[in-house]
Amino acid sequence: MKNVLIPPICNWSFLKQLPQQIATQFARNGYRVYFCNQTLLNRPMEEIEPNLFLCHNYQDLINDIKNKRLKIDILYNTWARNENWVDLVNPTITIYHSCDSFEEWKPYEKKMLDKSDIVLCTSAFIQKLREKEHDNVYLVRNAVDSSLLNNDYNTVEEINKLPKPVFAFVGAIGVWVSTYLMKSVANKYTTVFVGAEFGKTCPSNVINLGVKSHSDLIHYYNSVDAFLLPFNTKSEITQAACPIKLYEYLSTGKPIISTSWEETEVFNTHEEKIIFTANDNDEFMKQVDYVANMTQPEKNILSAKSKLIAFNNTWEQRFSIIEKAVDDFLK
Repeated sequence: MKNVLIPPICNWSFLKQLPQQIATQFARNGYRVYFCNQTLLNRPMEEIEPNLFLCHNYQDLINDIKNKRLKIDILYNTWARNENWVDLVNPTITIYHSCDSFEEWKPYEKKMLDKSDIVLCTSAFIQKLREKEHDNVYLVRNAVDSSLLNNDYNTVEEINKLPKPVFAFVGAIGVWVSTYLMKSVANKYTTVFVGAEFGKTCPSNVINLGVKSHSDLIHYYNSVDAFLLPFNTKSEITQAACPIKLYEYLSTGKPIISTSWEETEVFNTHEEKIIFTANDNDEFMKQVDYVANMTQPEKNILSAKSKLIAFNNTWEQRFSIIEKAVDDFLK
């Protein structure tokens, strides 16, 4: 059984993002996974599901590696600032999953790329950058948790009693989010926010439902009428982004209104729009109005197509690309 180490990137309980999803996939495919929290607590390692171990004190793990009590076969990292972990761990294979383009990360990118055997990219924008810097690059976008597909859910009473239609933004309100657009939608229609304020504040006219556990999201997703993805497309952070929430939105079959960049146009063609995208604020509001007045037959057709896309874009399918990349490298 190969050992996989995921260095401190985020705590396991902080939302459910790319590192947690890939850790789960490695564990469910026969690897022993060590996921390091960003903590130095006096707590023993915890097996949170078969083959998946949560390290509360990463220094203990480093000591085990230094003293040759543990050998790491694969280091899987999504944060360039962790480039020093390659030297600490001395893995057989180093995988760097490049997933964002934050200005403060850029000084560490070259070091991380130079130490990586395999580079994965979550968006086409990042792929184009990394292919200029590395010769073993794969496109591995974000995906949907299969637990959201065709599973039972309960509608949320707190949302049910709100005036219809209800639009929702789910995720983190960071610098890449246009709170102006959120506020504009809320001026016309009921708008709710589920998630964390992450550098920006939820507009006062948007109903802030707070952070929910990932296992509860299915209930909230299926209680609203449509979703918003109001990202600021002038930001490089947005251009590089492949939002997990986009795939989770698709899994519900509900309409999605988004600002337009490469990752939101992936499923749109000249003949067919799966995501209602907009190039400016006025067009965004027109798309919101259109969705608010969609007929039920239109919604049913869109729902079937959206759910099929989600079904074909799961974390299980993404992991198959990663495992093939590892096999090809070893060959």
